[in-house]
Amino acid sequence: MANGASSNGSAAAVIITAAVAGITANVILGASSLFWRELSIISSETLLCYRIVVSLGTLILAMSILGKYRKLIIVISPKIISHHAMAALLVAINWGTFIWASINGHVLESGIGYLIAPFVAIGVGALAFGERVSNIRRFAIAVIVVGILLLLFRSGELNPAVYLVIGATWGGYAYFKKITPLDPFSGLFIETAVLSLLLCFLIPISSLSFQLPHSLPITTVLLLAATGLVSIIPLWMFSFAAQKLALSAMGFFQFILPTTQLFVALVFYHQPLSSNTLICFSLIWAALLLIVGESFLRSDQLGIIKLRRRKQK
Repeated sequence: MANGASSNGSAAAVIITAAVAGITANVILGASSLFWRELSIISSETLLCYRIVVSLGTLILAMSILGKYRKLIIVISPKIISHHAMAALLVAINWGTFIWASINGHVLESGIGYLIAPFVAIGVGALAFGERVSNIRRFAIAVIVVGILLLLFRSGELNPAVYLVIGATWGGYAYFKKITPLDPFSGLFIETAVLSLLLCFLIPISSLSFQLPHSLPITTVLLLAATGLVSIIPLWMFSFAAQKLALSAMGFFQFILPTTQLFVALVFYHQPLSSNTLICFSLIWAALLLIVGESFLRSDQLGIIKLRRRKQK
């Protein structure tokens, strides 16, 4: 009895720790706009270049510590590399847009973008890969389309390019991550390696540059050196949560990042929020809740069916 109680207690502690890790990861990502704002003395294009290269360096170290190279060598293939090369382009556009929005005070728009991203992932799966979409999801997608149209035509205080680009790129990126056999660290390692190689070709022929303003404060230099950690720490926490929690429970984390962005936009950036934007945000939020709720019920029903089959055996 004592051993059983101890085992149950330790299992509950792991689940609680995983839930806290998942929540914290999304809060860090949502609040990271404040981090990038502190680096506003540097152009968003240069910050993107540093984020890619420093993230790669951080991942090389993390992969060594976690011993992930051996497994990566075993499973790697041209098809996997091509998937992650496409994902790399999407995440580069996403990172660049997010950094620009954080520096220029368009955090509300980036939050809306991350809120609509799950719907983009569903759309990519249905249109490009023929995945079946339930009636509930079709209704939710219809709601999101109405919400986006209302934002486009009635929310003049917003920059629509930000939420459309972030929503499209993060949704597409999420889908590529869904179909890859690689763990998040290995996947992001390949993506940043691809982007670093791409930078080697682009920097000599484009306006992209690693050149920094003269006489940077030491705090700015330290923050720049930490750009890789901004990507890696939330990724590690989210990966830990994904390993320990049910997929249906993970779905609820999708609300945290955009809601954190809304809080940051209103409290720290003092962005104006019209009644139309608030209504649209709520509509999209409710549509996402509908999809997460459906996934939760479907997972629960599958669990009941499996339990009945075991009893019949």
